[in-house]
Amino acid sequence: MSEELNRPLAQLWQKVLEKTDGIIHEDVVNTWIAPCVPVACEGHELVLAVDVAARKQYIETRLGALLGDIVQQALGADYTFSVVIDPAAAAPKKPAKKEKDPAAEYGTAESIDPPAPTQGSLPLTPPAETNAPAPDDASTLNPKYTFEAFVMGRSNQFSYSMAKAVADAPGLPSHNPLFIYGGVGLGKTHLMHAVGHKILADHPEKRVLYIASTDFTNEFIRSIREKNMDAFREKYYHIDVLLIDDIQFFTGQEQTQTEFFQTFNKLRDNGSQIILTSDRQPQDVKGLEDRLISRFAGGVVVDIQPPEFETRVAILQKKAQSEDVDIPGDVVTYIASRVDSNIRELEGALTRLIKYASMMGVPIDETTCVAALGNYLRGEKGRRITMEMIERIVCTHFKVTSEDIRSTKRSNDIAYPRQIAMYLCHELTDVSWPTIGGFFNRDHSTVIHAHKKIQNQTSEDAATDALIKSLSIQIKGI
Repeated sequence: MSEELNRPLAQLWQKVLEKTDGIIHEDVVNTWIAPCVPVACEGHELVLAVDVAARKQYIETRLGALLGDIVQQALGADYTFSVVIDPAAAAPKKPAKKEKDPAAEYGTAESIDPPAPTQGSLPLTPPAETNAPAPDDASTLNPKYTFEAFVMGRSNQFSYSMAKAVADAPGLPSHNPLFIYGGVGLGKTHLMHAVGHKILADHPEKRVLYIASTDFTNEFIRSIREKNMDAFREKYYHIDVLLIDDIQFFTGQEQTQTEFFQTFNKLRDNGSQIILTSDRQPQDVKGLEDRLISRFAGGVVVDIQPPEFETRVAILQKKAQSEDVDIPGDVVTYIASRVDSNIRELEGALTRLIKYASMMGVPIDETTCVAALGNYLRGEKGRRITMEMIERIVCTHFKVTSEDIRSTKRSNDIAYPRQIAMYLCHELTDVSWPTIGGFFNRDHSTVIHAHKKIQNQTSEDAATDALIKSLSIQIKGI
């Protein structure tokens, strides 16, 4: 017996969990893998216990190939793993990677209602043990993620409009692929699913497939091991609409990237629509092959920003309506003014408040809100810079209104602040030219012209340079 096998099982398992970092999305690890309990290591086989048959089936069928490789990387090339069902031994444990949430005592949205698949994750709801749906039918789409359920605001208006355009006319070369990027929990996956639902409603005969990039990799690895690549390609080459989430997880996977490149070309040549999401724009995804970057950037690239205040209010109101709970306006305003990072946190805060009020038997008001959420609500410091924040600072400085700066007015007292705001949006955020243009009701070429003009002025005019520096300090200091 090797020295490795004499070490405690927990240490062996910890080595495996550490190896998942960067290979399998954290949500997938926390939901499916971390709750497993190592119960034996006989020969070169690591035996894992799980609590229910559904978890065993999911790990073996959806994660088996990838987890097998990780076990070999962590413990040695001769190692394998197997999964057994033992409810007593495999009581779910809190994932080691997650920090303790101060809101955990009363739960979050996730603890009340199992969430839909998150960006880059596999479905978080255990699959049926038998008669599981085929991966290329409409069941891969989340029924909650429709255009009707999506709250549109200035932060996502361009992305929403492009998604609608794709849904109305899928496969047009002018918007194929559609590449949506942005931070976690901002609605990328929602928009992607909404497109799929609309296309299926208009064209029931079309084959629409939503899949996480990790799933694509798993299927690819399994097909190689089972020497079944013909079936793999037969499946993907005949899809009408491919929706693939979190493309950044292809980084460093050369064979997967090569196979996806071929799949991408085949689908595009067939006139199939491709929609991709990522946490950053194509050229910023490190470890992605240049030819893939070129393909992704060759369609339409749109981003989603954190929701502005008005949109956050609308999201909370819609969430309260879906929960059939009356939330006072001052409470909605209180939450919306303090949770501004992403939609998932925003809805999670409201769900937590509702649960707290129900458990404690108290009315939903601002006092209850403070008691229920505590440190969950952030203050004004450390917020991500958004176009709305930049616009507000610029408007205050020049004593103009938001309506003025987005209007068709071309007088210098309006045009100049508008150009300053456009310049700062490009300099202080990672927002694309078209999105900045959409925010100010302008074409992207107008934004580029404004940026070039202000850039030249800052290098030639000391007063303009000082103004830009002063406004930048104010914006960063919010």
